[in-house]
Amino acid sequence: MSLGLFFCILGAVSFGLLGCVSKMAERRRCNSSAVVFWMICWAAIFTLVRTLTQKPIMHLSWPVVGLAVGFGFCSVIAFVAFQMSIEIGKVTVGWLFMNLSAGVPTLVSIALYGEKLTTLKSLAFCLALIALFCLFQGNRLEARDTTLESSK
Repeated sequence: MSLGLFFCILGAVSFGLLGCVSKMAERRRCNSSAVVFWMICWAAIFTLVRTLTQKPIMHLSWPVVGLAVGFGFCSVIAFVAFQMSIEIGKVTVGWLFMNLSAGVPTLVSIALYGEKLTTLKSLAFCLALIALFCLFQGNRLEARDTTLESSK
């Protein structure tokens, strides 16, 4: 396994654990946003230290710093939106949408960079559409059952 793939898997597991910690904080009536805020601060400090201690030292241009800050801000907004969704609704719905969002960079790569649409990617997109359909159907049936129970 290459080091890049290892860090990719580690990142996915870490993000999942961040969601678990957030949900545990919410269940114990802690401020889950504060917990996530401090985790993001520690991650930013760790990343900054790693970048500055890397050999050869990377010279960061202002456009790169601006992109990093902008995308970091977008990721914080995405996670706060995810936190709000699990406070309001079910965890499974929030996780499904969070995982389906991984398809966005793939679509951008296909559209902007001419990346090939392979059979495996096509299958993944079809499964994602099926998952969205099942989610929609499940929510529709739950809403119908709730209205039937409340009318009794």
